[in-house]
Amino acid sequence: MLAQLDSAEPEDAPGADGLDTAIALLEALPDRTALLRTVIGLLRRWTGCEAVGVRLRQGEDYPYFTTLGFSEHFVMAENRLCAVDRTGEPVRDPAGRVVLECVCGAVLDGRFDPSMPFFTAKGSFFTGSTTALLAAVRPEDLLAGRTRNRCHSAGYETVVLTPLRTGGTTFGLMQLGDRRTDAVSRPTLERLERLADGVAMVLAHQEREQALLAAEARYRAVFATNVAVKLLIDPDSGCIVDANPAACAFYGYAPEMLRRLSIFDINTMEPDQVRREMELALGGTRRTFRFSHRMADGSAREVEVYTGPVAFSGRTLLYSIIHDVTDRVRAEQARDRAEQILRHDLRSPLTGIAGLAGHLIEKEQDSVNVDALVAIREAAQRLLGLVGRNLDFCRIEQGSYVLSPRPVPLGELLQELIKESAMLARTRQVDLSLGGMGRNGGTPGGPVVSGEPDLLGTLFANLITNALEAAPRQSAVTISVTEAGSEAWVTIHNLGIIPAAIQPQFFKKYATCGKDRGTGLGAYTARTIARLHGGDIDWSSGESTGTRLTVRLPRYHG
Repeated sequence: MLAQLDSAEPEDAPGADGLDTAIALLEALPDRTALLRTVIGLLRRWTGCEAVGVRLRQGEDYPYFTTLGFSEHFVMAENRLCAVDRTGEPVRDPAGRVVLECVCGAVLDGRFDPSMPFFTAKGSFFTGSTTALLAAVRPEDLLAGRTRNRCHSAGYETVVLTPLRTGGTTFGLMQLGDRRTDAVSRPTLERLERLADGVAMVLAHQEREQALLAAEARYRAVFATNVAVKLLIDPDSGCIVDANPAACAFYGYAPEMLRRLSIFDINTMEPDQVRREMELALGGTRRTFRFSHRMADGSAREVEVYTGPVAFSGRTLLYSIIHDVTDRVRAEQARDRAEQILRHDLRSPLTGIAGLAGHLIEKEQDSVNVDALVAIREAAQRLLGLVGRNLDFCRIEQGSYVLSPRPVPLGELLQELIKESAMLARTRQVDLSLGGMGRNGGTPGGPVVSGEPDLLGTLFANLITNALEAAPRQSAVTISVTEAGSEAWVTIHNLGIIPAAIQPQFFKKYATCGKDRGTGLGAYTARTIARLHGGDIDWSSGESTGTRLTVRLPRYHG
């Protein structure tokens, strides 16, 4: 390599300097150190200058990266170009940029006047005699701010400073010094500027390569070595661009095989539906999806996919993280089947028990037996009512329930529920009270809402029971009712707090924590009913304030 570069040594005739060959050979050098050490060796051989060096950008300064021929004392004294104040902090201009001193700083900042004989049109500085220059020009003509004159003090008469600049980025400069006068001719200077342009392009290419390698390393650290199942998907074609080892293990494919598949091969949805879902993810409309994915062995797993667009190698892909939720889904399905059995299969025998008890009451003469039969009938009827409400709630979940609203006085409903909850309150040693009726200009006795009494009774019964079970002993559960425009607000407060583990999923079905017999249906059922009525439930919970749930329901307007 060096022999080839030496053979490209420039001649005096323009166009025969071999610089294009030299620059092409420089591109093959493996790294910045090898490149710039080769460059200063070439500069010294081509120009005959006794001292050469290269400054490179490092943070906000441009220290020497490599030198040849400059004394250690000179390099140490000139290494830093940033001006500093008395405290040692960098001096900055009004735009916040550091001030670079001396002529090197002017060349690096692009401060030059090509009409001056010591500047070129490309921004290089050169002089064949620092002694004559300093005697003939004013310091301000050099556009250098504070000049240090160390090159002159070190005895260098010929000084050349050529910027390494391309694409608007300044990487540094090449510096030549010689104690002879006029050691560098104008044609040689022009060739040096061409070399500087080529070196700057090579440096830019190396920086891009280093940035790509760093990005690749970050990508591999986040994607390839992560234990989560991850896919990169082309939203246009559906092709799997990349899959990490966790994904290969999950789906059961070798890496090269999985990367030859598309999302349509593993998603059990129809392709058109998959495309619509990818459009939602690409546009940021949705981030979380539930799918069934097909494994290599033909089995299917239920997955939750968290996905969004990312820029990758000049195109936009979907970055997807896949969670296997098969066990959770199967458990939910099993609970749903159990609920369906309770809702449907118990209805017929309970109807028979209630009817038979009623038939026997009509014929029974013994009052003791009559009382027992009445109790049996009432118990069967209560269970039938419970099953009926469960059937209604099943239809609500399916979206097939038709609400039949009518006026419901909240005061009467809540007072009845408080009576029914009195035993639980005494058992829990909690004071349960209702207040706020008729305040804020409201209706005496409390507002009237629009809804179905049985469903609203279930809503508030669940919330009151939850509050009593969560409240600390010897504390209170308070219920207040207010009117807020077209809505009625019922606030239930207790001094307990919702566990942190349950807060993100407080209203989710089967979400429960810390209850021996908790089903995780109370809050879920309450909010489902509130939303069916055109309302909702807000909540807050904290150590100092306890837990406050506010049910918002539309008022009745007859």
